Amino acid sequence: MGVKGAPDPATLALAKQAEEEVNAHAKVRSVYKLFDVKVSEEGGFVELAGTGVKLEGKHLSHHLRDCRRAYLLAATLGFEMEKRVNYLMNTRPALGVATDAMCTSALECALDELCEDLQKQCGKKLKTRFSCGYGDFPLSAQKDMVNLLDTGRKIGVFLSESMMLAPQKSVTAVAGVTDVPGADGGGCSACGKSDCAFRKENK
Repeated sequence: MGVKGAPDPATLALAKQAEEEVNAHAKVRSVYKLFDVKVSEEGGFVELAGTGVKLEGKHLSHHLRDCRRAYLLAATLGFEMEKRVNYLMNTRPALGVATDAMCTSALECALDELCEDLQKQCGKKLKTRFSCGYGDFPLSAQKDMVNLLDTGRKIGVFLSESMMLAPQKSVTAVAGVTDVPGADGGGCSACGKSDCAFRKENK
């Protein structure tokens, strides 16, 4: 919500209402698939074995440089949540803005939990997930990702002509599996967008 420092009681109360809205209307759904990958850091792409798909981007290929496998994954809060946010934006704008922010947080938490489960499932460390729009990883790559994951049929996520996901509170991402002990997870340092308001520096 862009609050700097400790929030005041009114803001906390608004956030609590937003949390209740998300708990009542969000329907988290996700899908994932594991691929063998060939990473060409010099060429700036990641090839998904057996698919003919190359995910372009030097930032992505650098991020996955020590990976031989990677998960494609997608998650959404669903259309009901989107309709609720739109309704609140028109009827109670302050709560609408707070709920929109809470949706973003809820979706990130859902993806964190999914990646934790996948890490346990494969028995290897997962690199920080990397989404289209990070660094030079183009939004156009979402076309291949939603097709490979069959997101429309499996979780109700579709892609517009402008390469935006619908519902809006949906995410696709790549999470590399690394065999290198102590490998850096990547985090915001793997993305070249240094002026991002949400950037976190590795400690």
